Amino acid sequence: MELRFVDAENTDLLELAGRLDEYYFSIVGEVHRCYAKYNDPHLFGCRLVVYEDGCASGCGCWKRTDAHTVELKRIYVRPEYRRRGIAGAVIRALEGNAAEQGYTRAVLETARTTGDSAALYRKLGYRTMPYYGSPAGAENCLCFEKALGTVDKKRAALRFVDVSNPDLAVLVAELDVYFHAGWGSVAEKCKAYHALDGMACAVVAYIGERPAGCGCWRAYDPVTAEIKRMYVRPEYRRSGTAGKIVAALERHAAASGCHRAVLETGADMPDAIAFYQKQGYRLVPNFGDFAGDEICVCMEKEISDGTMR
Repeated sequence: MELRFVDAENTDLLELAGRLDEYYFSIVGEVHRCYAKYNDPHLFGCRLVVYEDGCASGCGCWKRTDAHTVELKRIYVRPEYRRRGIAGAVIRALEGNAAEQGYTRAVLETARTTGDSAALYRKLGYRTMPYYGSPAGAENCLCFEKALGTVDKKRAALRFVDVSNPDLAVLVAELDVYFHAGWGSVAEKCKAYHALDGMACAVVAYIGERPAGCGCWRAYDPVTAEIKRMYVRPEYRRSGTAGKIVAALERHAAASGCHRAVLETGADMPDAIAFYQKQGYRLVPNFGDFAGDEICVCMEKEISDGTMR
């Protein structure tokens, strides 16, 4: 079983969601059409597809409802893959992703006629709650809620952020000071190349409520993501935070259609080179940054087989 976080245009997600729509239409009829505007994948904070032997076997998503709560949506497993633990794995992964981003409660609804689904949610710790206003009406659906476990404050919780995020700005400023001390005028030349407004994705890692590190990626070419602005504050460098950031960026890039990641690091930074090699990166010739071979080394990694869109 492989779980992949995907983007809103992922064809496997859209196919599975279409099958779910057909199923709900068969049991609740025309009222299901009222849901369409609430189920646009672009509205979701997280989208997940499960693969079994290369086949997209199930999916699930979550949507923010308030500062503390997410609603689990689009939970579906193909009939031939049911009773293998896939639905439970999807729900737990969605809960974990939401908890990492600071949410403390999950809610969901299911049709009153889907007894197996209700039994699964109860088994996973959900309890019934009052109807919270879906277009189906209280007579057609059951609503559930669950308190999400808090994230270990000694571990990094990742949040995808906008490039204007103030915590990201502080961390990047610290990184610039570090690079200027080591690279001098070369670091100044690279500033425009590292501008945050050119990034496709940015992540900030928090330990407790303190920003501990960050990372971004930008499109290097249509199928390649360049990992950039990787930084972890010195006091958190042996906490596993850097590995979590890199893995999150790779997943996001792969879900966006990239199947290769490249990066550069200092030629005089053996610990950084060893770290990236441990993450699966290999050395490649310089791919054209300002620094030059005497200052930096370049690395690459395959992050997808190209089937994720």
